[in-house]
Amino acid sequence: MLGTLRPYSEAWWAVHDEIQAENDRQLGSKLVICPRCVDSSPLREDVTGSVR
Repeated sequence: MLGTLRPYSEAWWAVHDEIQAENDRQLGSKLVICPRCVDSSPLREDVTGSVR
């Protein structure tokens, strides 16, 4: 669809944004984050993101 529109025109951006929103919706429906991975306990100062 984007190929039929003038690049970066207002219509092009509208279609582009719709495509991106649909891609985000699809990803959001498939994405599952492990509850352990989103632990809300505060991190200690001596803890890095990958090594505890």
